[in-house]
Amino acid sequence: MDTLDKARLTLRPSADRRTLDGAWWPASRALEDELVSLFAAWPQGAGYISRVIVAPRDWDTTPPKVRIPGRRGMVKTDLLPQDTTHHAVLILLDGERRSLVVIPPDASRATAAKFLGAFGDRRVADAPYGPSPSLVTGSPPS
Repeated sequence: MDTLDKARLTLRPSADRRTLDGAWWPASRALEDELVSLFAAWPQGAGYISRVIVAPRDWDTTPPKVRIPGRRGMVKTDLLPQDTTHHAVLILLDGERRSLVVIPPDASRATAAKFLGAFGDRRVADAPYGPSPSLVTGSPPS
């Protein structure tokens, strides 16, 4: 597994709600499995995720709740409008929102690298993907 496989989440939080805060490249279309990985990679200092809102067309199934290991209770999920794709919104406990572009699991490595790289050097790749040294070459998406 090389560096690009390990770095599947990048963040650059913005105070502007109209701006994307990061990119996420799930490994599959299985929302339950991928949310477990997203929560495992989420940095402690970035806030406590209390709810996840996803684009239904990005996932094979969209359960209303997902059990996340190490958390009390289940995390509620909601759906964005049916015509929305490649987007997830994370609602934090303090009311803040983090908006992520969701890179399709079958995207090419070059495409994923461009989107992940568009959010700067704040790469996050804790368990299960492991530590992440720098990864991206190329220009961010326009």
